[in-house]
Amino acid sequence: MTSISIRIAGAHGDGVESSGALIIKVAARIGLHVVAYRGYGSIIRGGHCWYQVRIGDSQLRSYGEGIDILIAINQDAIENQKSHLNDKAVVIYDPSKVKVDSLDAGKYKLVPIPLLDIAVAASGDPIMRNTVALGAALKFIGIDIAVFNDVLKGQFGRKGDNVVAQNIKAATGGYNYMGVQTLYTLKGDGKHRYALDGNTALSVGAYAAGCKFYSAYPMTPASSILHWFASHEDKGVMPKQVEDEIAAINMAIGASSAGVRAMCGTSGGGFSLMVEGLGLAGMLETPLVVVESQRSGPSTGVPTKTEQGDILFVMHASQGEFPRIVVAPRSIDESFKLTADAFNLADKYQLPVIVMMDLYLSEHVETVEGFDVDGVSIDRGKIVTENADGGRFKRYLITDDGVSPRAFPGSKGLEFVAGSDEHNELGDLVTDMYAGLDWAIDVRSKMHSKRMRKIETMLKNEKIFVPEVLNDGADYFLVTFGSTTGPALDAIDILKSKGKNFGLISFNYLMPLDKEKTKNMLQGKKLINVEGNYTGQLAQMIRMNTGIEITKSILKYDGEAFTAEGIANEAIALTNK
Repeated sequence: MTSISIRIAGAHGDGVESSGALIIKVAARIGLHVVAYRGYGSIIRGGHCWYQVRIGDSQLRSYGEGIDILIAINQDAIENQKSHLNDKAVVIYDPSKVKVDSLDAGKYKLVPIPLLDIAVAASGDPIMRNTVALGAALKFIGIDIAVFNDVLKGQFGRKGDNVVAQNIKAATGGYNYMGVQTLYTLKGDGKHRYALDGNTALSVGAYAAGCKFYSAYPMTPASSILHWFASHEDKGVMPKQVEDEIAAINMAIGASSAGVRAMCGTSGGGFSLMVEGLGLAGMLETPLVVVESQRSGPSTGVPTKTEQGDILFVMHASQGEFPRIVVAPRSIDESFKLTADAFNLADKYQLPVIVMMDLYLSEHVETVEGFDVDGVSIDRGKIVTENADGGRFKRYLITDDGVSPRAFPGSKGLEFVAGSDEHNELGDLVTDMYAGLDWAIDVRSKMHSKRMRKIETMLKNEKIFVPEVLNDGADYFLVTFGSTTGPALDAIDILKSKGKNFGLISFNYLMPLDKEKTKNMLQGKKLINVEGNYTGQLAQMIRMNTGIEITKSILKYDGEAFTAEGIANEAIALTNK
């Protein structure tokens, strides 16, 4: 496999991200594979930012270690990125704006190009210097300029032929500039691929599952889910930007109670406000999907950086006990599929399903083969439309499997009471009459047991609440969940090239967990835990459920995403001890 990492670096407002998006489109169009990720601060304009696009001729699962081609838009790009340059890296810069005295000319290929002059000559607009630089970068990796020109036509066609012509002239100027030569050869398979981030995939999965209502208060890194729903109102979905996260979850509960598939989303700080509402959904047994995209904490923490520090919080959020499902997609593809599945699970078992993302998974971009939106099956669970016995409808009927019949409001003869207090099968509250009476104690005990029986039913009916094992006969196993899985898979390939036999045990469903099957999978194996937090919360969850203690861990909590090389190096160090 051949892969090249291109990083565009500059200031907020310099078009860094839009430049990266153009490279992604070019690569995806000719059948190459892409993983892209960005680094940025929380200010809108100014300050340093970067966008890295890793392009390969076969599937990629991480955004790469180091930089092969750096496009330095300003001086800060050199100073902030020089420590990430790989040996023999290409550095493209405008010598009238950027000095490279701090770089070793013998170690790197320094390529001065008058980006500004070429841009002004092509269009009169200095902003096109990025397009000039992209043209040069594409020449270095052996991609035909004609492909870039087609992308530019699609990107700027709505602005008129003149703007398209100017961009093509600027790109060609960089492509043909003296000294620019092809250093790498990347050839795609000709298959057009889609490139999208995790939040987009999640949103499409929700839409495919029939989600009609989404409520949220904007909070990085979940905000773009709201953007997606707002831009697709013509598809029959209703987005609602609300005043706070308390309103967001309660509106979603209300919509779901009315029979609409509903979802709300936020990050850790907003989920803190949703906790009481989560308990309400548990008591009402209302189907609900909640997205919690993690970022660095506590409090506001580092709002534009990634972390996986909310696992135990999400698993135990809200007072008391009630069944819930916690799912953690491991890839862009699973962001689509598992979100779609979450709606069926919520309806079938009448409980909240929490989809745990993180900033890296929410915001990084991958090429995918596409999603079967029309192929998503929809299971609404135990919906009844008529009252068979003619008496009052027992919405909370005590059943062997813990799941009661459910009716949509307005259904004739199926009226019921739904309250946040403990209740009987009819929904009538028992709290006012509790006072230690035997019948009330009996009601509480039976209703609570009924709700909790859903866990046994789920474990019996579904085969998803166990980890996946890769290379079962390996010497060592990396243990992951969620977005750490992709870099870990790439790390295993690196370790194999070094003669190390590693396997993978990865979780995408964290709760409930089939304890016996999981214990049997882990028993006797040499395990190394890999997760993005300080205390090893996944390892704690495993020990709590199976009694197995993982003594070796690779933990990361600096706000940056895992890299395959970083995991491989630490794994070697741990196994050599």
